[in-house]
Amino acid sequence: MITIQPFDTTQDGRSVSLVILKNPSGMEAHFITYGAILQRLIVPDAGDYTDVVLGYNDLITYENDTYFLGQLIGRNANRIAHAEVVLDGKKVALSANEGTNQLHGGFEGFGKKIWNVAELDDEVVFSYMSKDGEEGFPGNLLTKMFVKLTDANELVMRLEATTDQETIVNLTRHEYFNLNPNSGKGIAEHTLQINGGGILPKNENNVPTGEVLQIEGTPFDLQKSKALAGSLSKLDGGFDHNYVLEKYSDEVPAAILVAPGGSPKLEVHCTQPGLQFYSAAGIGAVPNKYGAIQGPSPALCLEPQYFPDSPNHPNFPSTVLRPDAVYRHEIRYKFL
Repeated sequence: MITIQPFDTTQDGRSVSLVILKNPSGMEAHFITYGAILQRLIVPDAGDYTDVVLGYNDLITYENDTYFLGQLIGRNANRIAHAEVVLDGKKVALSANEGTNQLHGGFEGFGKKIWNVAELDDEVVFSYMSKDGEEGFPGNLLTKMFVKLTDANELVMRLEATTDQETIVNLTRHEYFNLNPNSGKGIAEHTLQINGGGILPKNENNVPTGEVLQIEGTPFDLQKSKALAGSLSKLDGGFDHNYVLEKYSDEVPAAILVAPGGSPKLEVHCTQPGLQFYSAAGIGAVPNKYGAIQGPSPALCLEPQYFPDSPNHPNFPSTVLRPDAVYRHEIRYKFL
């Protein structure tokens, strides 16, 4: 079942809608058209229901938010060094909103835009037209996100984009997951597995060096499911690293996150080659919908994407989109 209804009004007077998807098991996904934000994700949990993503009850808090909470990130997820790319043999200057870098699409990325929404049978489609020159990116870019909630307790999000000029596109989702939010505690006792044996080491500006670091036997090694507390205690600043996925498909999950006690359990499936794991170690108490969750690491992000700073590393998968092509990727949250 799909319901679209008013949610709130922005500070400058624009209307924002709430989109609710429900399945027969009682799972619900609540999106708002501001930032295509996933505000609530309510899943079956040992005979009850749990909202497993951080979020706010009011729009003004989302407008003031600096954590990218629940947003669709674009045009480019993660960082671009020196806020500069080369397209068609020419240097293109982008907006630099993190020192000399561009982070998550600039000062006002896709997560701060009002998206259009339409119902299509058993799914909804969010769409946004990013104009030529927005945050420095060339080309008019039409981005769509098709969202479906299946009877198998899967939230499926298909991302598409087309452009009229050569440009850069690297989209992701920025949900903050805490599978046991009612405890008021963070994610240290959650167990996590990531299907990747390497990470991209970073320089002092938090952008990749271009190498791949094998992680077996290090605190970064999450190839087998383990509680996060041990690794978090050994890593100054926690996790904010892009994992190179061994496989990425509908059949093989990129990551498996399990709450303390074993329920609920989340599988993240994707069609992207990288997964940014952010443990939010620098975030203190978050005023969540149902009361504050204490930090550090009140929740975590698992962000499927192309590699950070891909345009500046020829050995990384390309994020260039040309007018004769369509950008397509899928992210799927499956709850067990």
